Amino acid sequence: MRSPIWIRILLVGVLAGALAGCSILPADDASFPSGNGSDGPTVTVEPSPTPESVGPYPEYSLSLSLDPALRHLSGQQRVIVPNHTGVPLDEIVFRLYPNLPQYGGQMEVGAVSVDGQPSAAVLRAEGTALAVPLSQPLPPERGVVIELSFAIEIPEEIEGYVLFGYSQGIWSVPDGYALLAVHDGDGWHEEIAPAHGDAVFAEAALYDVTLRLPASLVVAITGSLVVDSPGSDGTRAYQIRGEPLREFTWLASQAYQVSESTAQDTTLRSLYLSGDEAAGQAALNIAAAALRSYESAFGPYPYPEMIVAEAPLLHFGMEYPGLNLIGLSLYREQRAELEDRVVHEVAHQWWYAQVGNDQVNTPWLDEGLAEYSMAIYYDKVFGEAHVNTLVNQRWLVPYQVAVDNGYDAVVNQPSSAFTWDYEVIIYAKAALFFHALHQELGDEVFRAVLREYVQQYRWGIATPDDFLAVAESVSGQDLDGLYSQWILGSR
Repeated sequence: MRSPIWIRILLVGVLAGALAGCSILPADDASFPSGNGSDGPTVTVEPSPTPESVGPYPEYSLSLSLDPALRHLSGQQRVIVPNHTGVPLDEIVFRLYPNLPQYGGQMEVGAVSVDGQPSAAVLRAEGTALAVPLSQPLPPERGVVIELSFAIEIPEEIEGYVLFGYSQGIWSVPDGYALLAVHDGDGWHEEIAPAHGDAVFAEAALYDVTLRLPASLVVAITGSLVVDSPGSDGTRAYQIRGEPLREFTWLASQAYQVSESTAQDTTLRSLYLSGDEAAGQAALNIAAAALRSYESAFGPYPYPEMIVAEAPLLHFGMEYPGLNLIGLSLYREQRAELEDRVVHEVAHQWWYAQVGNDQVNTPWLDEGLAEYSMAIYYDKVFGEAHVNTLVNQRWLVPYQVAVDNGYDAVVNQPSSAFTWDYEVIIYAKAALFFHALHQELGDEVFRAVLREYVQQYRWGIATPDDFLAVAESVSGQDLDGLYSQWILGSR
């Protein structure tokens, strides 16, 4: 039996804002008709790494160049891929996220080479995966060098939710290159996430990037700016390094203004559009407070900088390593929700940027922790009464409506298992699990669990079973009942 439509609208509306959720290569223009790696210039690379030289992370060298008039991003990349899967690999798979329907771009790949030899790569997963065959299986703990060229057409939208594209004077380009898929020992992850969930599942990697943009643009990036070089043609070349990052993202706008401060030896920057100065300063102050709160509770923030940037995301947010995107509506007509969104996204610098998980198949693990981290922030900044309001109004009320109307669901499911009910289950109900766990263990033990979780899985990928094992080990308690009630069960 389905509830009246107003019940479903209420459920979505209450939590609508929670969704945020290497050497340098020359940049050549590229436009490749096949899109399967069969055309374009041949790339010369160095020999593959020896077993002794294989590092713990993939290593990306990217060279990216934007033509704003054509909305065209051309690029080349070189990736040293170590095989830490424990099994031989007969192919390497990259994800072409700009080709996702919800991204709305068009990415075509040109010449692909493996250890300097041409390779006939194949598109899969509706054009969102590129499989690069290997001439012989790659044994565990050996590496291979893959190079490719690509071209991306960036969409333009006047308004609305634009995660990937040009909109309202802002270039927003997450994952504008071929990103290694995750191999879990059994196979490559090529799932296509629905639009209501996070799309990217990625390993931590080392990045060395050259990004060429018009000199008039102010840029926000993942990673650290190493060199900023003006060109004679009205462009600037930004050399960027990130160690490690799960993905590389950049935003840019002529209208961006910048405010800066420091917290816990971290440089914080707020980028906001002209006219949004007050909200931009508020976002900076909130991010600084959240950074202090979370470092105290979870452990150190890993990067020397953190950016909060106004983005064309309506009243939503999105997290990237060291870069928190906040929808421009939150700087304007929905200013009252700005703090909630900034605090949630900053929490993802622990639950995603540091401790990774499969955001497509177990999205609750990072989203639920980021949601519940808000309670830790509000307790430190405003006190217990504010936490009680947060728990009751943001999580308990929408969840109880779901229960009362027969829409409760198992939390531990992929994002594709949900539609309009995604946020109330993956955000609210998952946060209530962590709240119940906090109450069961007490403040000191609960925080010890989270610190140990970060310590064990920093730069790795954790599963729900991994989290439960850490919680039971640190607390010395059997938590199966609590986990089954909130995460595996429904009412």
